[in-house]
Amino acid sequence: MNILQYGKNSYFTKELRELGHTVWHVGESAGCELELTSVISAKRLLEICAGKGFVPDIFFYADDSSLPHIFGIEDLPVPCVFYSIDTYCHAWHGAFSHAFDHVLYAQAEEREKFMPCSEHFPLFAMRFNPEETKEEWFKNRDIPVAFVGTMGHKNNPDRHTFYTLFKVFQPIFITSGNFVPVFSRSKIILNQSAVGELNFRTFEAMALGCGCLADNMPTKKNRIGEIFDFGVNSLPAYPRLDVAKAVDLCRHWLSKEKEDDLYRVAMQGRKLVWEKHSARARSLRLEELFHTLLAEDVRLVRQKNLGERKKNIAEAFSFLARQTAINAEFVQIYAHLAEKCAQSV
Repeated sequence: MNILQYGKNSYFTKELRELGHTVWHVGESAGCELELTSVISAKRLLEICAGKGFVPDIFFYADDSSLPHIFGIEDLPVPCVFYSIDTYCHAWHGAFSHAFDHVLYAQAEEREKFMPCSEHFPLFAMRFNPEETKEEWFKNRDIPVAFVGTMGHKNNPDRHTFYTLFKVFQPIFITSGNFVPVFSRSKIILNQSAVGELNFRTFEAMALGCGCLADNMPTKKNRIGEIFDFGVNSLPAYPRLDVAKAVDLCRHWLSKEKEDDLYRVAMQGRKLVWEKHSARARSLRLEELFHTLLAEDVRLVRQKNLGERKKNIAEAFSFLARQTAINAEFVQIYAHLAEKCAQSV
């Protein structure tokens, strides 16, 4: 199967290649097979690929939380799949997804924003070797509680205050950058999300043998309690931004260390993530989905209601054009694309 994947991050490219597929990665980064430096039509992109001897069977758009550099996806003659990850901070995703035949959404609470032809596709652990997290390493870990991530990001203004308050009551090692060395030395990773979503860090920490203490919002159904079994393969979630509860839970589970309870939960979490929530596990589901979409020739269904779809796509580009944070060039491009889509209905 020839797969054309768009996005800065090369999600699943290695795993899909290992399954025997040919994957061309295109996006706005130098590591791609084809680097995009400007907005391009999907039709033109296929022409460029064909000129290089690559004819895709599937188009896979993997969200990297950046602006779309491709338009006209709804007109492609191959099945198109959209993986929406940061839906919570990109309101245009719902309308934009109408350009696709099938939508995968990372956060369960976002399901109502998408078409019926969609499914929950949780995040996952990236490409670590399970041998890097041998069980005997756990008892030699010298960092009780840690966090690796960005402070002061515009999408998460509460993070700095949360960790500053937490440090008053419980020591914690905080840094940014490469998380693998820190996670490999840590007993508990205190996770904190932007809006209570189940983020990559949850799976990454567990894959590297840590007890992950994640946050949750009772009003949001992000399925953390359905994906993981608290006290068995995951530490219980704490209410988002509840410093006191986070401190209590950290102290409780660290006190259980001599009884091996924290070790047992961490190892069960590690096992679960490697088996069911790894990049390879997700790639196997993608492979199955791609074969199904090809067999059903779903592009014919898309073409039957293309007019209605273009209305939604026009709405997405119109929304993007109104965003003041986007530079003037992109505002103009998106306004033009919104007008063009609306006129073609």
